[in-house]
This record gives sequence, structure tokens and C-alpha cells, in this order.
Amino acid sequence: MAMAANEDRIEAIVTRVIQRLEREGFEITAESPSGAAVSAAPAAAGDGVFADLESCIQAASRAQKALVALPLRKREEIIAALRRTGRVGAEIYGQLEFLETGLGSAEDNVKKNLSACEVLGMEDLNPEVFAGDKGVTVIERIPVGVIASVNPVTNGAPTILFNAIMMLAGGNTVVNNPHPKTRNVAARVVRDLNRAIQEAGGPANCICCLEEPSVPSAQQLMTHPLIRLIAVTGGHGVVAFAAQTGKRVIAGGPGNPPVVVDETADLERAARCVIEGASFSNCMACASEKELFVVDSAADRFKALLRKYGAYEIDAGQGQELLRHIFKEVGEPGRPGVINMEYIGKSPSFILKAIGLEVGSEARIVILETGPDHPLVWTEQIMPVIPLVRCRDAGEAIDRAIAAEQGNGHTMAIHSNNLSTIRKMAGRAKCAAFVKNGSCGLASVGVAGEGFVSFHIATNGEGHTRPRVFTLVRRCVLTDDFRYRYGLTA
Repeated sequence: MAMAANEDRIEAIVTRVIQRLEREGFEITAESPSGAAVSAAPAAAGDGVFADLESCIQAASRAQKALVALPLRKREEIIAALRRTGRVGAEIYGQLEFLETGLGSAEDNVKKNLSACEVLGMEDLNPEVFAGDKGVTVIERIPVGVIASVNPVTNGAPTILFNAIMMLAGGNTVVNNPHPKTRNVAARVVRDLNRAIQEAGGPANCICCLEEPSVPSAQQLMTHPLIRLIAVTGGHGVVAFAAQTGKRVIAGGPGNPPVVVDETADLERAARCVIEGASFSNCMACASEKELFVVDSAADRFKALLRKYGAYEIDAGQGQELLRHIFKEVGEPGRPGVINMEYIGKSPSFILKAIGLEVGSEARIVILETGPDHPLVWTEQIMPVIPLVRCRDAGEAIDRAIAAEQGNGHTMAIHSNNLSTIRKMAGRAKCAAFVKNGSCGLASVGVAGEGFVSFHIATNGEGHTRPRVFTLVRRCVLTDDFRYRYGLTA
């Protein structure tokens, strides 16, 4: 009954979105994973959507020169307009993205869009001033120029929204290469944002994208001489290509976040956090919990609490059968496999149907107790199927967690009330975010934890992106004569 209700709700969302899009001039066909595909509305001059890459980049270059010529007050008004547009459009963008890709959930997409509008803007770029006997020095952040953004299928609209705010705050413009499966929602967001910029008194084409993005267009974009910086989210291949261009790269590579749970943890809280993080958007976020290492003495109680808060547990036989569906290639023990992309970002009910299990929407994640060398432990699965490994003690759990993370440098988490254990793992966790007693997938990006919001975690050392990351640092020095010295005679 719950499953039928969930399907009815999804069908109602799809129907509502299709009706709205048809009113706005979009063409609807029946080809997408959600049962309908959306063809973008006709292009308009200055809306940022282009048929060819060279025109796209040249337009962004002209826009960048016009943008930096504006007063900073005007740029602040532009950023405010981007935030308003993102908030107003959050629901339609989230529903449209779900309609186009069939990944995650429309509701979580909306939440991501709203959070994307909360990223830092020009307040992150305040100059630093040093005054002393030797004069005055001002440290300023200046634009990079035109930035290339290669966007993932898992975060189509939010990536464009938060990059637009952060990059334009720094005086840059951006050319997006969306994933082909998100090209229509990407075009919609780009058009809306450009309209808002122009209405706020800014230039056209500050945010651009191609009508038909592809892997070759992403490679051409990253190697174009007018591109000064590359922001990329994706797997090892696209990150490696970006690194070979010789340009500065802000690379959000793959993650496989492990979570350690020891015998001192608040298990109720830990279970709720794991469910919250791993179920959000069906575990598509790279920062979400991907495998659990639990001290044996706490494991049975922890599993019971996971089931209480929304986990559906399958046994070893069901897990072995499921592997044949969700993996294209099962790796050697202790080695990553190759995920079947037809299952990424899908709900537990969709995934478990492959092995004949009918579950409802109350199942938020699937858990499977495994050994430490199981392929689910070593593969970033990008779906809510979470392996759980029993460990003798916290030391073994930390060892196995560090190994399973594989040096990606992304995110790790621990649930413990033993400060010595937390300190031990923190000292070995070479990652951009280390979460203690919180939701790995949400606390690490500033949604359920303190600090600024950032969905793009640069695993090549830059960490969580913010406007200052997309700037250059310049030191302006005036020696001797500017400092005010009260009481000195002329």
C-alpha cells in the first residue's frame, strides 16, 4: 500500500510539472527515465544557451569584461538577484531534474536547490588591510576570468546555482558543460539566471552552457585558451583529464566515505544520522555515508536501530543475488567493481524489485552485513545500499575505514564518545571533511553542520569551495606616506 501511495505521489508530481512546462513552451515526449522527456524552450539572444562552444566561450569572455567594469554595489545586486531567482525556481528545477534524470527524488532536489542559494557571496571577499610604520598593504581578491564548470549528473541544477553565486561574486563568468542527461534543466536554470542578471543591470551571458553538451565538448571547453580555471566534479577519468590541461583545477573527485561506530557511541543518534545522510537523494551525494564499520559489541543494537529508523536489511544470499544486478563488473576481493549506472540514485523499492522484493517508501536505505573485502565496501555505489562490517574494536574499525576510503581525500565520519578514539581517527583521516557524531552526507557540506554551505568538495587539496577559491590574490602596497600619525608636525 505504501509503495502504491509513493508511486501515485510521483505520478502527480510528474503530471503537475509537465502541465507547467507545456504552458511555458517546452516540448514533452515520452523518453526519459521518469516516463517523459523535456525538450528545452526556444533560445533567445543573451540567455546563455548556445549551439556551439566557441560562440559560448566568446560570449562569456565579453560578459566577464563588462561585469568587472560595474561598481561592486551593482555586483552585489546581481548576486542578490541570483539568490532570489534560485529560491523562486527551486521547486520547478528540482521537479524538472527528477523528471529528466529519474535520479534521487524531486523533494530532495528542491532542498539542494534551496541550500545552493545559501552559499557565500561577496562577503567572502572582503579585503585584508595591514597598517604600520612601513605604510599600508591591502590584500585583494581579483577575478580569474572565464571559468569552465564540468557538472555531474547527480547535481544538475544545484551546481549551476551555487557556482553562479560564488563565481560571479568573484567577478568571473562561467561556461557550464552539464551532464547530457541534465541538459534541459541546465538550460532552464541558465536562462532564468541570465534574465535575472540583466534585469538587475548586469551583462548578458554571464552564465553559459551548450544546448547539447557531451564528453568531447567538456574536453574542448577545458582546453580552450580563454579558460583560466576548471571546476570539475566527476570520476577519476574527467578529473585526470582536467589535471593534464596545465590549468588550475578545482576537482571534486570520487568519494567513498566510511563511517566508524564504536561501543561508546550514542547509537540512537548514530542510526538517525546514517539514515538521514545515506537516504538523502538516494545516496547520490559523494559525501554521503557509503559503508559502515561497527564494533562487534554494538553491531546488533545498531542494526536494530537502523531498521527502526528506515533501513531494510537483506541477508547474504539476497545480497549476492543483488550484486548481479547493481554491478556490471564485480571486482576482486578488496578491489572496486563497476556499478551498473541504471541503479544509481534509485530508491530501495526500485533496487530491491530486481531480486523480487516488494518494499514501500518506508524503506529509506538497504543494509547488508558483509566482510571487509566485499565489493560494496570498496566501490562508490551511489545508491542507498550500504554494507556493514563488524570489527573487533575501534582500532580495527578505523584501520578498515581508512583502507576502504582508498585515499580519495573526500569525507569520513565517526560516531564515538571516546575522545581518544576520535583523535586517533582524526589524525589519520586525510580527507577534506571529517565528521564527528553527525550526518556524514549533510553535516560535511554545511547543511546539518556549522559553517558555510558548499556542495563542491575539491579533493585535490582546495577543500570545500567558496567564492575566494575562484579568485586570484593581489597585494597592493603603499609605503611610508599613508598612515595617519596624530600629533606629528607637518
